Amino acid sequence: MSAYHNYIITSLDLHMVELEDFKYGGTNITAFRLVNPESDLVQQAVREWIQGETMFNRAIPFGGKSIKTETALMYDAALLFANALNALDRSQDIETVNLDCNSEQTWQHGNSLINYMKLVEMTGLTGKVSFDTEGFRSNFKLDIVELRKEGLTQVGTWETGTGANFSRNYTEQYTEIVESLHNKTLVVSTILNDPFLMLKEDSKVLVGNDRYEGYSVDLIYEISNILGFNYTIKLVDDDNYGSYDKKTGKWNGMIGELLEQKADLVLADLTITYEREQGVDFTMPFMNLGVTILYRKPNKKDPNLFSFMSPLSVGVWISIMTAYLAVSLILYTIARLSPFEPPSNNKSFPMESDESGLRLAHQDPLYEAIFTCTGNPVRTVATQAQFETVETTTGTFNAMNSFWFVAASLLGQGVDVLPSAFSTRMIAGLWWFFTLIMISSYTANLAAFLTVERMESPIESAEDLARQQKIKYGAVQGGSTAAFFRDSKITTYAKMWAYMEQNPNVFTKSNREGIERVLKEDGDYAFMMESTNVEYVVERKCELTQIGGLLDSKGYGIGLPPNSPYRTPITSAILQLQEGGKLHLLKEKWWKRMRGGGKCQEKPEGGAAALGWKNVGGIFLVLMVGLSLACVIALIEYMCNRRKIRNRYSAVMRGARNRSLGSGSQEEEILSNGFEKMSLPGPGVTHLDLAAHGTVSLSRCNTNPTTLSRGSQHSLPNVGFSNSCAVPAAPNGFVIPNPCTPTHYVHYHHQEQCPHYSKRMN
Repeated sequence: MSAYHNYIITSLDLHMVELEDFKYGGTNITAFRLVNPESDLVQQAVREWIQGETMFNRAIPFGGKSIKTETALMYDAALLFANALNALDRSQDIETVNLDCNSEQTWQHGNSLINYMKLVEMTGLTGKVSFDTEGFRSNFKLDIVELRKEGLTQVGTWETGTGANFSRNYTEQYTEIVESLHNKTLVVSTILNDPFLMLKEDSKVLVGNDRYEGYSVDLIYEISNILGFNYTIKLVDDDNYGSYDKKTGKWNGMIGELLEQKADLVLADLTITYEREQGVDFTMPFMNLGVTILYRKPNKKDPNLFSFMSPLSVGVWISIMTAYLAVSLILYTIARLSPFEPPSNNKSFPMESDESGLRLAHQDPLYEAIFTCTGNPVRTVATQAQFETVETTTGTFNAMNSFWFVAASLLGQGVDVLPSAFSTRMIAGLWWFFTLIMISSYTANLAAFLTVERMESPIESAEDLARQQKIKYGAVQGGSTAAFFRDSKITTYAKMWAYMEQNPNVFTKSNREGIERVLKEDGDYAFMMESTNVEYVVERKCELTQIGGLLDSKGYGIGLPPNSPYRTPITSAILQLQEGGKLHLLKEKWWKRMRGGGKCQEKPEGGAAALGWKNVGGIFLVLMVGLSLACVIALIEYMCNRRKIRNRYSAVMRGARNRSLGSGSQEEEILSNGFEKMSLPGPGVTHLDLAAHGTVSLSRCNTNPTTLSRGSQHSLPNVGFSNSCAVPAAPNGFVIPNPCTPTHYVHYHHQEQCPHYSKRMN
């Protein structure tokens, strides 16, 4: 007999039984009694009986403790008969007669005596004595008693009209259970599983509870200190948690040991499930958890070469480029249509003539003898060639300027071209506001994308796992995790269970085997297990990680036999530990400190990480590509310009041949001497062009100084050469001396030799 047995004794004489051997076993023995041995009336009757038996030297039949219920009933019956007969005698004269027991003759006062017995009410050894009209005893009361260490104790009463009424409250009952636990030794069934129960390194030389350590050991120690009981740790025989076999109708594992009363409680990572709750009792959960996914930690993703583009998505970049093109075209169109936007930007390039007129009257201090065909020296006079004022016309917001203005604003740079009309200024303001927001958003996110290292994982949740076919996944066969998927009505989990059923090789025999398989298959296998075990593993095996959140919510509880009296005290102890923070401290101890805990915690760096080439290499690449492209464009422009000059020289050579035949244009003759700029828009040929030419060959001469229409005069630019120190003047006022020959050479001054240098005016 143990505390898990309950007995109801139907005999009313339990108080006459010696119960000393059953007081401390914890067995719940409940009985009813009609005679209360502790009542004054019963004790008086017992004393008088003992005195009478002693007086006549007779043995006491009941041992001197109390009397049987039958004896008490006989006593009350005799007393009732006497009281009724006395009442009958007072009401009428009673005559006694002799009667034969075998005859049918009755006593004439018999019916009256019976009626008086029904009407008489008295208090006897069995309590209140009264009868109903049928002659049955009514309104009697039974005491409900239980066996305790002190003996039989009344815990309530039972009456015919109201039924049972227990006088003991919850506090008294709880106190009694706790007191029954004092110095009691409970057998704790458990199973080896890190970090709940582990063997110490020197367990071979230790005995008893000292061989073990872990979360469960510390927890049962704390509970025992609160409730005051002793315990013995026992490993489960078949190394199973407990599952129900429908064929045999029996439980195995730790649940089976509870039902077979081989253990008083089970303390392990035992999940509270509906099926197990039908077999045994559980305390409140001492740890909450759920099913989650254990998977190999993904490799760190190398920074993208173009990480600087990551702060904005591809769609946003496309939208920005579209907005850039649209705003540029709109700005160009409105600038052309608006009457308040200047259509052109006129710039004049006048050439200063510092005292050129005065210098014409004097000899130039610097001179050079120019040998004509006659050998006479000539002194150069005047200043640089005096040019006419030339105006150039270019649009303010032409297509190129519009695109350049919008691009510069987008990049936060300034330009010389600014809008003048209200409409174009409104467009510019809106574009500036747009670029302000975009640049601020881009800058705010850029640091995170350049410095934060991201992990690249093929799965992020159970849904991802269910959708793919490459990565296998499983759980412990026959465990609570497998039962969760089996019984789940959620589509994703039902699909995962169907996959596991079709591929039995994904199941494992234990959590340890599943963990090793995840490590071994290197990303091709995911293992479903309870989150507490996953948290413990990822703290010690840095190659593993938890994927997603919890798939369900459940808890670990302490298992007890059905209707165990210790369920409430142990639950109260767990609640006390939880409110005091002890459960949290125990978990921190065994998950993050003991046995290699905290090994995989990432230590925060002291400052910002330095950016490497992989982070900013794309910016350099863009710069190099842009510079290379600019060089290619410049080369193309140069080649195009050279080709244009070559074509024009070809045209000049063809003109020269024509002139040798008496034909040819003035422009061709000028170009033949290298003054190609004279036909271009602008100020024409400058003193730099003249000075750079050196000598010019005069292929033909015209001896008529007043009718020079061909020849050497046309071999020079159409500018005022009489005022240029870079062009020698002849005595006749022309640049060509007279007479001249076709072999005449003219040498021009360099710029630094011009005493009256004129600069261009803006």
